[in-house]
Amino acid sequence: MHRLFITLILLSLTCGSHAAEVDNLYQASSPVSSRDAQERAALMPQLLQQVMLKVVGNKALLETAALAPVLSEAEQYMQQYEYRRTNIAAADLTQPDQLSLTLRFDPAAVNRALTALELPIWGSNRPDILIWAVIEASGESSILGLETAPMVVFRPLSQAADQRGLPILMPLMDLQDQRALTISDLKQSNQAAIDSASDRYGADIVMTAVVKLNDDEAQVSWSANGAGLNDTWQSQGDVQEAFAAGVGHLADKLALQYGQRVDNGGEAQRLTLQIKDVLSYADFTRLMTYLEQLELISDIRVINLGAQQLDLDIAFRGSLEVLQRTLSVGSLLVEEPQSNSNDAKLYRLTP
Repeated sequence: MHRLFITLILLSLTCGSHAAEVDNLYQASSPVSSRDAQERAALMPQLLQQVMLKVVGNKALLETAALAPVLSEAEQYMQQYEYRRTNIAAADLTQPDQLSLTLRFDPAAVNRALTALELPIWGSNRPDILIWAVIEASGESSILGLETAPMVVFRPLSQAADQRGLPILMPLMDLQDQRALTISDLKQSNQAAIDSASDRYGADIVMTAVVKLNDDEAQVSWSANGAGLNDTWQSQGDVQEAFAAGVGHLADKLALQYGQRVDNGGEAQRLTLQIKDVLSYADFTRLMTYLEQLELISDIRVINLGAQQLDLDIAFRGSLEVLQRTLSVGSLLVEEPQSNSNDAKLYRLTP
């Protein structure tokens, strides 16, 4: 991905965006040697399986499912294909161009297949993850910044996140970041300093990585805090393997919290949401746009629109607990204690 594009994403997320909607869940890419149709057909099952991993989220759950019948019919799920010159897209002119194939699969068809296999589906509205990474190489240490990240680290990290459908942010490492956080803070897990430096980015999860590079090998110590997680783990191997394993661990954990098994044959549940501080038409539009993109919600009806509160009746499928956890992503809606005994859920819309 071009760094300018990532910069624009980062700026949009740090200037008022309250949720990260992953828009590439149903597509996957692979290097190819040509535009040959037979080579494309041979790659379809592999790329469909990659998409299913992103959508289910948890690798162990996917590995227990009987995927062979679905993968054997991968062509029926494909919507479109595209060939790209990947180094042009990555703006890395120091390497020769490499041809890659990107396949996009039909989201509704993939979801039906996963539901038939009794696998959970993790929607596109996902916690965004800020990564503070210390790189140790050749006796020197530095904090990875958006504009200073070496491609040998930046590319495998972004690829690992893309392969698991995780929206990641990288710090700007401008003067404000440099004053707020040091290499020692990250190595010693100074959580107070890490949290303070992270506030400006508004991420749901703050992840740290201490990466020790030795030629093409990497040893990484990870930690993650936020969205109900407080975890540490290790990964190692070549750089690609180490990042894939480390990011994959986080994806596996999050998928267990946000993935939802849905019985499409069952009746949808209904819930009343009372949402305070809806003060303008812009607030109303922002809220409705957010709710309508949530896959768990199948119907939204306005019950009452008062001077400062909006009452909605929504239909949803699956677990109420998972729905509430999903609504907390991005902190657009903050749940508040209910003062009466009815079954409505009270939220406050943040600015």
